[in-house]
Amino acid sequence: MSTINPLAERFGDAADAYERGRPSYPPDAVAAIVEFLGLGAGRRVLDLGAGTGKLTRLLVPSGASVIAVEPVEGMRRHLAAAVPAAEILDGTAEALPLANGAVAGAVVAQAFHWFDQARAVSELHRVIEPGGGLAIIHNKRDESVPWVARLTDLLEASTGAESPVEQFGWREKLDRLAHFELVEQLDLAHVHRLTRDGVIDRVTSVSTVAALDPSARAALVDRVRDLLDTDGDTAGRDVIEFPYRTLGRLLRRRSPIPGAQGLVVAVNLNAGGVPKPPVDRARIGRLGLEGDGHHNPDVHGGEHAAVCLYAQEAIERVRADGHQAFPGAYGENLTLLGIDWATLRAGDRLAIGGDAGPLLELTQYSTPCDTQARWFTGGRIGRISHAAYPQDARFYARVLREGAVAPGDEVRVIQRTT
Repeated sequence: MSTINPLAERFGDAADAYERGRPSYPPDAVAAIVEFLGLGAGRRVLDLGAGTGKLTRLLVPSGASVIAVEPVEGMRRHLAAAVPAAEILDGTAEALPLANGAVAGAVVAQAFHWFDQARAVSELHRVIEPGGGLAIIHNKRDESVPWVARLTDLLEASTGAESPVEQFGWREKLDRLAHFELVEQLDLAHVHRLTRDGVIDRVTSVSTVAALDPSARAALVDRVRDLLDTDGDTAGRDVIEFPYRTLGRLLRRRSPIPGAQGLVVAVNLNAGGVPKPPVDRARIGRLGLEGDGHHNPDVHGGEHAAVCLYAQEAIERVRADGHQAFPGAYGENLTLLGIDWATLRAGDRLAIGGDAGPLLELTQYSTPCDTQARWFTGGRIGRISHAAYPQDARFYARVLREGAVAPGDEVRVIQRTT
């Protein structure tokens, strides 16, 4: 199932300019990533959304085997030429062409904002081995420098929007998911030295610029050339110093051993239908999560089925069988990690977020229905049926104690039936 943003697909048209005009990454950032992920001989690392290989080529000297996944054909052509040592695969962040636990760690450079975060984070958790790491990094134009701020104004005036990196709210969406724990943040100064034509390549490699009609794009290029000719920091220079801040997050995969204690990795709700997207937090009342709804309330909801629960481990097993699975896909409200699902049964109680948090009591398995068929190869919804796969089925629960829930909250099985 392809979920490539239409704007991101325009990189195929701008791949040449991207390769010429986009910056690499500073040595200190690369060294931090290599150390954090423990890269070296015998280790495998995923470079997701690898583009033309700006970061990929810097990972090869670590000695690790590099797997570069890139969905845009035009970018892959440059990638293959630039990094012949890498294994290059066609694929998306939302459906990675890799087995569970296939890599020691993953990097995402200049691409995370394009992803459907709920799907991509779930997939990264699936393919990264327990305890492995994830590095998210991007170069941001340093708009504290006046000529760069003017350049941004020209870009936004021509495209009608700010950069997709800022526009899509990916940081806020990432914070709604607790599959990974933040360990360190990077913020480094970086300078890319370019010719005047290189700056033009930098501009035309922007996805929103590539999407302009030719006349509008040409007009923008003329305005950028005028800026370069008139600004005191760029006029008359053969080599222009283009300043950036290189920003990064180093995150560790949460990998609890399944048992009686785990955590909430996603809180999912909407007015009805599937998938239910993640939210920052919610209050669980007697009849379920406030703000949540069902298209068929006679079937779903009520006191005995107020909250629907699912396991991240089950999601990853279902994905390994070739079906689509991610937090909220099947209508669950809480996606949990670290609870031994196979041992749960009706009557067990789950305490969330400490003694004052919600207390749930499992009531029954949730039977799959045709609304979930879209996610399954051949519509085989029986893959999450309790009759055949109890360890991969969803559970309904009643609410014994109301309260708030958020990603990262602890979950404990505090009472088991005999």
